Amino acid sequence: MTIYNGGPMQGLIGLDLNLLLALEMLLEEGSVTGAARRLGVTQPAVSHKLRRLREALNDELFVAGPRGLVPTERARAIAGPLRQALEQLVTTLADEEPFDPRHSEYEYVVTGADLFELVGLPYVLDFVAEEAPGITVTVVRRRVDMYQRMERGEIHFAFGHEFPSRAGLRQVKLFDEPFVVMGRPEHPAFRGPLTLEKYLAADHVLVAPEGAPGGFVDDALEKQGLTRRVAVRVAHFAPAPHLVARRDLLLTGPESLGIESAKTLPIELRPVPIELPRTPSYLGWHERFERDPAHRWFRQQTQRFTKQRWL
Repeated sequence: MTIYNGGPMQGLIGLDLNLLLALEMLLEEGSVTGAARRLGVTQPAVSHKLRRLREALNDELFVAGPRGLVPTERARAIAGPLRQALEQLVTTLADEEPFDPRHSEYEYVVTGADLFELVGLPYVLDFVAEEAPGITVTVVRRRVDMYQRMERGEIHFAFGHEFPSRAGLRQVKLFDEPFVVMGRPEHPAFRGPLTLEKYLAADHVLVAPEGAPGGFVDDALEKQGLTRRVAVRVAHFAPAPHLVARRDLLLTGPESLGIESAKTLPIELRPVPIELPRTPSYLGWHERFERDPAHRWFRQQTQRFTKQRWL
């Protein structure tokens, strides 16, 4: 196989890796017999390679001496750079070094809905702080060109619901999460059990990132011929719990959002009075990073930490 055949390295035309290895062995052994033994080939095969090398480099390269082959000045000039290049090639092609999170200063660029920043990011930072204190995590806004940016290597990971099937996109499910109803303790619907009748009679907050109506809850209600009144639509998860803590509004959302919000806001959590599918959370990445040790470490830690916290 020719290793190069054009451009600024035109002089490499006619040389392949086997010839360069043969030249290195001849320089080290000083004999065709020794080079053949090291390469695991016959002496005539090495002699043939030497003829090709002489033709390609336009130099004898070796002359006969009392103790074997003596390299010419051209061969001596080639010896050092050739050995260095081959050593670098071996290092490059060798098994990748393990990732050392304790001493790494790697920067991970991740994206996801604001729900991830609000609920998931603190847990990511927990395991980063514990095991990789020098690592930086940068969160960028999720945009319509997210997949293209992942292909270009600009985004390492995406958090969210199941991603559509795309060439090169890998993903793994982290967990399935139930929904809960959030409201302030004084909400009239929370006097006693939250029934479906009370739920439908209340005003609701809907998190609609694209501003469109519908979603898990409304789809489930529609299947039963039911509707609810959505009084407020917001584009992000972060403000929604604050709204229901101040007004007689109900918010139906992921349980993790409710648990985190109830730590700092005067809200209660109640079961949803209608059967809803559990919402999945996924971690996505581009296959260009599949074998990268730093990326593999992040994937493994995210899945391990997820199991400890949610499963």
